[in-house]
Amino acid sequence: MNVPAARPSGPTPPGSVSVIVTVLNDLRVARTLESLLGQQRIPDEVIVDDGGGSGEVQRITEGFTGRDPRVHHLSAPGNIPESRNAALAIAHGEFVAFLDADEVAPPEWLTELLRPFADPAVGFTGGPTPALPESLRTVGARYYDGYLRRFYDVVARAHPHALPMGNSAWRAAVFRQVGQLDTTLYRRAASEDQEVAVRALQAGWKGVYVATAGVGHDFSDISAWRLMRKQRIYAEGGFVVWRRRGATYEASAGRVLPYIALPGLVVAGVLLALPALTRSWGEALIAIGGFGLAALALGLTVWGWRLDRTYPGLRYSALEIPRRWATLLGAFFGLLHYGWSGRRMPPPKLRSPSGKP
Repeated sequence: MNVPAARPSGPTPPGSVSVIVTVLNDLRVARTLESLLGQQRIPDEVIVDDGGGSGEVQRITEGFTGRDPRVHHLSAPGNIPESRNAALAIAHGEFVAFLDADEVAPPEWLTELLRPFADPAVGFTGGPTPALPESLRTVGARYYDGYLRRFYDVVARAHPHALPMGNSAWRAAVFRQVGQLDTTLYRRAASEDQEVAVRALQAGWKGVYVATAGVGHDFSDISAWRLMRKQRIYAEGGFVVWRRRGATYEASAGRVLPYIALPGLVVAGVLLALPALTRSWGEALIAIGGFGLAALALGLTVWGWRLDRTYPGLRYSALEIPRRWATLLGAFFGLLHYGWSGRRMPPPKLRSPSGKP
């Protein structure tokens, strides 16, 4: 196995860049590596951060190493923050950029992503991750693409801690100052990138959104159901970050109240409709809640159609209703598992002698 050497004790070469590609048994990594070797600014090293699998990722990486010795394979089993921490420990660059195995970087990507570091106060940068057009195969994928395009323009531009780590670049000095990624946020791992960005901002570093540093994201595995599942996972980690760090970029009472109150009316109506004495009250609440949800879906659809030309896919904005429900469910599980402080640690999963849960 071709493993990069440990970080040298001497000075880091000025301007050098390590790119860490996070992968878990995803053969699309070959396309990602191809795009990295085609950069205008070739990385000084590429670390394929392999979280485990069948060995195919290592085989693919070794093929690229034969073409360019700057490409290395690193066996780093564990969840995403554990695996990335292992790669950070051996990265040589003054700057460290991150890509995921389902992303493809255009030739100018790394040049654009590094440009803001001319300001010594900038600690990290990040760019958008729009879908590869050929991967938009489902309604869920099309909506998620439109949602993300608007998210970067409206939210991430103003709140850099919202930028995902997959398509970001960091000064290595930031991690030496604030520490590595938090591995305790959620057992499945989520929002560790948001948490370390908050620490960096609180330490005085700047974060910069770079609209011109976009990468193509493969959404061929995204369906409406998988989108909701992904959102629930993110929300559990996001709840813990909020309670530990006091930082969020989406949650507010006004933004979530309709998604709680309207289904709450329906549930209360169903309960009241069971006894004959309160049946009429229950039926009235069911009707109010049902009509309210229909009106909300219609309003979201009209709003989405108005924005669809700028953000294609937002015509399906009625999916925002189950997405918000998934967010609330994830936050509830975060409260259940970590407590209101976000610091109560769940018991570790028991493992058999084979190492399996």
